[in-house]
Amino acid sequence: MIQIYADNALVYDSRLAEYALQSLTLSRGLNVGGTAVITMPPHHPAYDAFVAFRTIVEVYKDGNLRFRGRALPPADDFYNMRTVTCEGERCFFQDAVSRPYLYQDSPAMIFAELLHAYNSQVEAFKQFKLGTVTVTDPNDYIRLESEAPESILDTINKLVERCGGYIVFTTDEDGARVANWYEELGYRSGQVIDFGSNLLNFSRNSANTSLATGIYPLGAVDETTGERVTIESVNEGVDYLIDTEAQSLRGTIIKSVVWDDVTIPSNLLQKAQQWLAQNRVIVTALELSALDLSYMDKTIDSFDVGDLIRVRSKPHQVDEEFQLTTLNEDLLNPANSTIALGKERRTLTSADVAGDDKSLSEMHKIQEIVKADYTLNIAQAIEQTEQRLTSLIEQTAEAIRTEVSESAVTQDQVTELISTSMTQLSDSFTFQFTELRATVDANDAEMREQFQLFEKYIRFENGNIILGEKGSELTLRQKNDRISFLDGGAEVAYFSNKQLVVLDGHFLHSLRIGPVAFIPRENGNISLTKVGE
Repeated sequence: MIQIYADNALVYDSRLAEYALQSLTLSRGLNVGGTAVITMPPHHPAYDAFVAFRTIVEVYKDGNLRFRGRALPPADDFYNMRTVTCEGERCFFQDAVSRPYLYQDSPAMIFAELLHAYNSQVEAFKQFKLGTVTVTDPNDYIRLESEAPESILDTINKLVERCGGYIVFTTDEDGARVANWYEELGYRSGQVIDFGSNLLNFSRNSANTSLATGIYPLGAVDETTGERVTIESVNEGVDYLIDTEAQSLRGTIIKSVVWDDVTIPSNLLQKAQQWLAQNRVIVTALELSALDLSYMDKTIDSFDVGDLIRVRSKPHQVDEEFQLTTLNEDLLNPANSTIALGKERRTLTSADVAGDDKSLSEMHKIQEIVKADYTLNIAQAIEQTEQRLTSLIEQTAEAIRTEVSESAVTQDQVTELISTSMTQLSDSFTFQFTELRATVDANDAEMREQFQLFEKYIRFENGNIILGEKGSELTLRQKNDRISFLDGGAEVAYFSNKQLVVLDGHFLHSLRIGPVAFIPRENGNISLTKVGE
């Protein structure tokens, strides 16, 4: 069940025909506002119900809130089909201004101050309560500043980029919206993504634009000396760090990094060590897309943004958890819905792309084992996939034959085959119905022989319809102006212009015309006799 509310008024319910929509899609992701796109016909009851930037839109699926945001200006096409695009509630933070600022506090306190500044500038229906904050800093102190005004959203994005974590909106017991800042989203989905089942695409890409084997760190400016803090006094008289293992592999690559909020050399050394540990490695990004099987089976755990999902793909040497980063839902056509998952692997050699800690030689061994063990499984998987949807086109000198078949798995796991076969000759077109036969074969074996008695062909030749089993002497041909009876291909009778025309007639008892009839006598003569009205 899908429902849409506009300012708490019901404007769509999937159970009500008069509320039917042309389309309804949601796009959501980690730390983004997300969108909902609603397309409705001109006669829809809610056609004029959306006020741009003011109407709060809520989309529910099976009673669960899947999207909350506000309507943007609508767009109408040539046929007056109206499309209303809505932006997610995270975008509300754009409506308030963060004046030139200097924050020097813990992440939680800065987030609380930003939320207070936002709420003081906007209406109640766009305000958020401060929820749970689990994001921390090793020193529980960061410096965030700007000499120019900016939107509260820009400031929050800077804070999240600096400290990590995810902004998540929830509803409290009083119905108020709450803004939370979580370091991790720990929900593990019960649905698994498997190669050959619901895995659509997989890719890996190794890159690291900030790769370094050494760092020259600088802290805040010392008010007494006017110079920036360095690590020289706490690093044996050296003002830089080198990772010897990474240097021996890739050479010397030193980069300078400035922390304006660090005033103590020991803290600067700690941050420099952490930065170098993160940037000495090759970052391998693993990305994949998949289908959400819960649309076909309500007993399967559905996906949501931020979920940890186990992915198993033997050809890609992957069996680990990925985080759902993007969710695109087509609520009216669930088969079109997709998800995207992402993960980063950081290794010194870039050889560890499968998520384990084995050496490169061990990875080669695994690859050889997979190749030897999985060749048969790959072939079987491909064969099974081809059996689900096949299309065959055969062309000869006499005819072109097209056959399409599809295997569909129903919710009770019963597989039925639906197929059609079309044959095009130079002067005719034959269409064979096999769907009903396939259904009978799959569900009632005892009816197979019975059904063969009813199997017929419908043939189309030169704009005419011919009924009758191919090869039969007697057939019926329907034209635009007459229905003909054929015997051995020759027309022996036809209906046309409200008249029946028969080439030869054989009457065993009588021939009646209106109130009279020709009735044979015992002596063989024929007399015209009145037989009544």
